[in-house]
Amino acid sequence: MRYNKLSVCALVLATVGSLSALSVHAATSIESINVEFTTDNPTQTLTAKAESWYNPTMGYTGWTHHSNWGYMKLKKGKPVTITAVGVTGFHPGLTVWSRPQKSGMVNVNYMDDHFYNQFKDIIASNVQLTDDPANPVKLGKLKMEFVANAFDRDGMADPLPAQFDQSMLNRVLDGIPGTVSLSFTPKVSGVYQFVVGGINPDEGLSTTDRHDVEVTVSISE
Repeated sequence: MRYNKLSVCALVLATVGSLSALSVHAATSIESINVEFTTDNPTQTLTAKAESWYNPTMGYTGWTHHSNWGYMKLKKGKPVTITAVGVTGFHPGLTVWSRPQKSGMVNVNYMDDHFYNQFKDIIASNVQLTDDPANPVKLGKLKMEFVANAFDRDGMADPLPAQFDQSMLNRVLDGIPGTVSLSFTPKVSGVYQFVVGGINPDEGLSTTDRHDVEVTVSISE
């Protein structure tokens, strides 16, 4: 049997298109745990679980809904410092991403999964809200470009257990257990989003309860 080359090409393209259409990323809402920080409201008390930023039972990823999220509108070249202060025994971790909010991009109040990587870009196309499977809502493309991370290393066991000693995580030793600061300078103007959670808590601190974490975002004028 002989095939027409144009017909074969059309069939291949149609198949690829069908597969792409089926590649849907189900969004999850973080609206209730996502807070905007501004120069007029730079300090807020958030809550997170003690193993939410780095959880050994989840392949050492962070838990989206066990953490807390923040976002701010920043200008290119204006240095920013985020400081998180936890309760006794809580070691906070932070990750910052640049998150464009142009037309067709997923709103800052949605993530594409229930866990996240602390040191990678998060990119997904064809993101949909599927709370009602019969009526999915198309949200667009999610693009989060990794900027920096840091976690509070003070007060942890020495040497640090191997599972927490990963080269892609920035270990901060500032002499103050329960506190971590992360500074960066935006390369582009726009929305930046961060997540705060806990890592390797001290013995005796609940890993099922949410704990207060005071977060301050200092934005240079």
